[in-house]
Amino acid sequence: MFSSSYMTTAVMIAMVAAICVLIQKFFKKYLESDQYYYLKDITLIGAWALCGIWMPDGPLRITVAAGVAAACIGFCQKATKGRYLRFSYFLVGLVFSLFGPRIAFIEFSGGEYYYLSYFASVVISTLWVGLFPIFFQEIDEIPGLCGLLLTVSWTMISVVILSSSQSLRDASQICIIGLVFLLVFWSRHIYAYRRLTEPLTALWGTLFAGLSILGVSKGITFYTLALLPLGFFALPLTETSMGIISAALSPKPTGNLILYRKLITRGFTHPIAIYLVVTVCAITGCLVSAIQIGMPDFLYLIAAVAGVFALIWTIYTFKYKRPKMNEACRNPRLWGVTVDNISLNYALIKVQHWIENERLPHIIVTPDALAALRSRTDGDYSRIVKNAGLVLPDGAGLIGALKLIGTPIQERIPGVEFTEHLCKRAACEGWRVWMLGGAPGVAEAAAAKLAEKFPGLVIAGVCDGYFKEEETENVCSAIRAAKTDILFAGLGVPKQEYWLDKHLESCGAVVGMGIGGSMDVISGRLTRAPKGWQRCGMEWLYRVIQEPWRWKRLKKLPLFVWYLLLTYLHIDSYKNDDISVEK
Repeated sequence: MFSSSYMTTAVMIAMVAAICVLIQKFFKKYLESDQYYYLKDITLIGAWALCGIWMPDGPLRITVAAGVAAACIGFCQKATKGRYLRFSYFLVGLVFSLFGPRIAFIEFSGGEYYYLSYFASVVISTLWVGLFPIFFQEIDEIPGLCGLLLTVSWTMISVVILSSSQSLRDASQICIIGLVFLLVFWSRHIYAYRRLTEPLTALWGTLFAGLSILGVSKGITFYTLALLPLGFFALPLTETSMGIISAALSPKPTGNLILYRKLITRGFTHPIAIYLVVTVCAITGCLVSAIQIGMPDFLYLIAAVAGVFALIWTIYTFKYKRPKMNEACRNPRLWGVTVDNISLNYALIKVQHWIENERLPHIIVTPDALAALRSRTDGDYSRIVKNAGLVLPDGAGLIGALKLIGTPIQERIPGVEFTEHLCKRAACEGWRVWMLGGAPGVAEAAAAKLAEKFPGLVIAGVCDGYFKEEETENVCSAIRAAKTDILFAGLGVPKQEYWLDKHLESCGAVVGMGIGGSMDVISGRLTRAPKGWQRCGMEWLYRVIQEPWRWKRLKKLPLFVWYLLLTYLHIDSYKNDDISVEK
């Protein structure tokens, strides 16, 4: 029943999967969160490459090679933080079409054939392979959505191929390898608050497109393997198209993934919202595919989708919904500072919801180690942090401390980077930004730099931080008159948090964010630490070298380390009696 080649493939997959599991287990306790996820990405791509080398057939090797090549382009995209490399995916698709399987004919369900010319076959196959990585990256803008869509869609297309009456040995092997790797790297793909990022979306998008072409070239009707992906992704495709059209024709574009944003505004949590979106996509894909695959295969498809959702829900229920574990993982706490353990993209989505739907004032805080130390003795500061709409992990010292006490952060979000991302989104959405703080001329310079970097950014106004107390009312009136959406306050910690807590509502702004010295960096008065310093967690030292007066603040660090040690040993006498506030 099983040929020796199938047994060899099974042993190969088992060996690679076991190695991947051991690598994840061994390095998890030694690496930071971002480093660990980067290692998992490299391991997954390397595992696919190893399987591709061992593949006995040329079409299989070319399909896997195309996926690995696309992942390398994705790494370049991630490093440059730009989208100008997306055209390279079509080059990958062209090479795939010239040397690998391609859509050479269309077989209809009635048995009729329509043969394509060589040129048309290459063009259609190139577009098919090149578009999927780009489309996956667009979906991945919502944390967790692309991974869940990928898992369900790969399961669905695998059911179609594995249950086919045709001999599809090549396509079946890739299906099985993909399912095994999705299981081995489950936490990387099924995680509601983390994006797959460019490398994995490029890898899986190319493999998904190549798998469908491989199935078509081996005998499954093109309608089946075209309608299944197109039906499954019909909702995101429609929403993306509407977003592009509205962005071109309307002064207030709808944006992408409309259903998800509607669910969030209705009060659904982020995980439930993405599960509902994927459920709608799965049902649509099954119904569209039922036209071609017949009732028995349609029932298999429904059963497979139901099984995936049942497994995901079981893991979510038993692993993430336990109260103590959920609270510790989702909101790590150090003394009076409770951090939102979310991705940068999810934080941006939350801000967008505040501005476009709630229109209520929210403060964003980016604490570091000394801010956590301050929360032990400063009741007002601790209260402000508790009531903040977002508390983003900025300082390397704070992140290291949280990891030490067993609640690691999934992604560091430096204040300067989040400021720039907010301005980038503001330029697209038409939000109005006000820069407040810094020495005379610094706010103006920062505003000019941001407007130059993000064309279309509306600077509602600027004001330095040297205004007198009696001038505060006039400053608030000016901010309110300018219809400000986002107020960046660079007044220093904790003055900026005190000021925003007291005056944000009277300013009329929706979002108030304390950015401290980030305004000096954005304006160009100071330079940000090189990437090497940032990776080593020494950005604070680079800043101190530029501003020696900050050395006096570092005198408190030994006290921070002392209290952290007491907390780690569970002998700290600190008790937080403040009333907790749900964000």
